[in-house]
Amino acid sequence: MQEPVIGIDLGTTNSVVATVEDGRPRLIPSRSGGRLTPSVVGLTRAGDRLVGQPAQALGEEHPDAVVWATKRFLGRRYTPELVQQAKAVVPYPLVAGPTGDVRVKLSGRVLPATQVSAFILGELRLDAQAHFGRDVRKCVITVPANFDDNQRQATREAAAIAGLEVVRLVNEPTAAALAYGLSRGFEGSALVFDLGGGTFDVSILDVKAGVFEVKATGGDHALGGEDFDQRIVQWLLAQVEDPFQEAVSKDAQSLRRLKVAAEAAKRELTESEEALISVSGLGDHTAGVKRFTEINTALTRSFFETLSEPLSRRCLDVCKSVMAEARMDPRSVDVVLLVGGMTRVPLVRRLVADFFGRAPSTDVHPDEAVALGAAVQADELVRQAGQALLLDVASQSLGVGVMGGRVKRLIPKNTGVPVVARDIFFPGTSGQSEARIPVYQGESEFQDENHKLGEVVLKNLHVANRGETPLEVVFELSGEGILAVKATDLTSGNMELVRLEARAGLPQGEAEKLGQEQSNYAQAQGVVDARKAEETFRKLLERGEKLARLLQQSARENPSPEAESAVGTVQQLLVGGKDALAAGDAAQCALIARQLTKLLSGRAEPRG
Repeated sequence: MQEPVIGIDLGTTNSVVATVEDGRPRLIPSRSGGRLTPSVVGLTRAGDRLVGQPAQALGEEHPDAVVWATKRFLGRRYTPELVQQAKAVVPYPLVAGPTGDVRVKLSGRVLPATQVSAFILGELRLDAQAHFGRDVRKCVITVPANFDDNQRQATREAAAIAGLEVVRLVNEPTAAALAYGLSRGFEGSALVFDLGGGTFDVSILDVKAGVFEVKATGGDHALGGEDFDQRIVQWLLAQVEDPFQEAVSKDAQSLRRLKVAAEAAKRELTESEEALISVSGLGDHTAGVKRFTEINTALTRSFFETLSEPLSRRCLDVCKSVMAEARMDPRSVDVVLLVGGMTRVPLVRRLVADFFGRAPSTDVHPDEAVALGAAVQADELVRQAGQALLLDVASQSLGVGVMGGRVKRLIPKNTGVPVVARDIFFPGTSGQSEARIPVYQGESEFQDENHKLGEVVLKNLHVANRGETPLEVVFELSGEGILAVKATDLTSGNMELVRLEARAGLPQGEAEKLGQEQSNYAQAQGVVDARKAEETFRKLLERGEKLARLLQQSARENPSPEAESAVGTVQQLLVGGKDALAAGDAAQCALIARQLTKLLSGRAEPRG
């Protein structure tokens, strides 16, 4: 039996896992039965971990025990500016890690943002293992197209902690286009408009004969559904009675209640012209004397559009920029694909239709397309069937810092990947024995307006005049946007591979420790899941027995070859299921469970 490989959409608001079965991509449901797993993590006072809907429920009463939208901080460096940005979106505090990485505080504990993502990935892995009845290790994970090298490396680090081997990282818009193109046989130019919970991406692809070639990509890493929610939260805060307003604005539990109400209202306004909002228990929950107030109001769709139009316009600014980079006219795009839950908002759809001069396609499921595309790519990489070839681009320019505070660009934005670029540089002064070569990512020609990825340190230089010590710098950007840098003193042959010191990774040894903790948790949880799976499978066999009796009765009353075949199919599954149960073959039990479930739900014909 071939080792399963899964596709994962690690989202800011929701995360999804998918696989390819019988040649078609399908979502893998969570063990609780849901299709989406909220990207929320909680810790109870007893230290128990909760992920997804249970964590959301915990947050209702204990908001200091949960965190969400942590994807925004994955692979970022802790800075005062980032802390200020975070305060506008989330109420929980950020803490600096020992290497400058971002950590979050919940239930009195401090966790790296990488570990929080690992908790979510670990939960998706357990869902996949319950689905297949066997261990799952290999995966394809999607990331925002504008994720920089540090964020991509942090995603891999989180996966490793979760016990997953990343076969490839794929940009989210590319994955969505892959799901759409292969399922509909589409050929032409496609623009993917991906507005999720925390990030906004736009990619333009040419699709032809199974080749998905990205022409241009762009985005805004600080624009998503969370920002739209905060517009409503700030509007609600302005309606709190003056004596309570300051206390409510600083109280985590009150802010959590406003956030939940804002998100619910936003969803309701997708279908309705008005949403009634009622929030009670607003005040200082930490005070000895507890006095609370409440809000009862109504938010109309038109006023919500007024509140959020500046954010929607920012989306169009990115579209204009990407269209210009691709040297295309908005009306020359063959199809516009809407991806991400925020694209359900009527204002967003209207602005997109006006900008491109056509109604966007709603054929792809906005919450599921990315994960389905990741599953398609995972299946393709394993089988190497040649059905789809992804040709992506560098989402941001990469270069080296030079004298005068400027940047010498080696790989321009939207260069096809994989790519290797090299250039010759010289030390800043004569007689230098060490050179520090800063690596930058961004579009400005000035260092302080770009993002510094780190430095390559080249020691023991050949001491000579500045112009007599040529240093070759080689950038190698992989197909998934991971950068490797090599610097060589061409005079002595001394070489140094990348050591990006600005990367805010976990301290040496901590990742291994967290990985072991996750492994222990997964083993313990696997035992619980196996017990539940066996109980559920026994009940499923009982339902199968009832179906078999019904089919036998129908065959006696209306004899036909089809009726006999239907009885035989169900009985064969029942015998196989009982044998697998007796042998303790969890993988076979899971396979038969999926087949029986299809029959019992009427999604498959009971024929041999």
